Amino acid sequence: MKLPTHPAVFALPFAFAVPLAAEEPTKAPIWKISDEDSTVYLAGSVHLLREKDLPIPAAFDRVYAESEELVFEIDMAAMMRPETAVEMLKLGSLPEGETIADRFGAETVERLRGYLKEQGMNPATFDRLSPGMVFLTLSSLEAVRQGAKPELGLEMTYFGKSVADGKPSRGLETIVYQVQLFDRFETAVVEEWIHKTLDELDRSAETLETILQAWRTGDDRGIAEKLAEDESMPAELREALLGERNRNWIPEIEKALATDRDVMFLVGAGHLAGEGSVVDLLREKGLEVTQLANDE
Repeated sequence: MKLPTHPAVFALPFAFAVPLAAEEPTKAPIWKISDEDSTVYLAGSVHLLREKDLPIPAAFDRVYAESEELVFEIDMAAMMRPETAVEMLKLGSLPEGETIADRFGAETVERLRGYLKEQGMNPATFDRLSPGMVFLTLSSLEAVRQGAKPELGLEMTYFGKSVADGKPSRGLETIVYQVQLFDRFETAVVEEWIHKTLDELDRSAETLETILQAWRTGDDRGIAEKLAEDESMPAELREALLGERNRNWIPEIEKALATDRDVMFLVGAGHLAGEGSVVDLLREKGLEVTQLANDE
């Protein structure tokens, strides 16, 4: 399960490219921390990419080649199991006999069904989903509408490489945690986020272009600024998607650094950008976190 793929895709899922200059960018969206016997790489991911966004910056392949283990936001091997889809659907569905019309106001239901019709989809697609899953699915559909595909994203790409190469991998979070992340919020709050997301649809392509360019050139400040501008991602959502999860991951990164292995953490690029990011939190702990150049 990936988290939202509007600007929060760089958090999730959420979930971006403009023509590049002829000169190769100088920075990569990758940071490293080293001690006497190990290196931890923090690689900023985009969960879904378009054909025209390829190839992935070469620095990712170099870091992958140097790493002995990969750590994703979620265990990708578990994600590939057939029973996982069944579990996710169960966790993200309303109780038997309920529909979104029992949770959302009539205007919200009408807007969601209208959106689905415009996309050539069954207008009842969202009817049995929980409020949080509606929000996640809506955001993911927007990325797909722009031509982004999970099979082109960095998680699928590097998980595939790790399986072929026999490199171990694991996840930072469980499927249950990710799917139930929104259960803590009142339905009215999630409903407001859905309206804001629908209000921003006309700007989604522009936002996609801007953020992916910032990602490709290692412009963490640009990513942070774009996320801060996103009106569909208010403070409480930002805390759930970014702040809380960033803090949860710090001990895992420290444990990896304490081993004698080189480890690549591949997480949404939004987690590595700006105040309160993983990079920021590690620096607050006195660790030297260095951004890589594209030729490193």
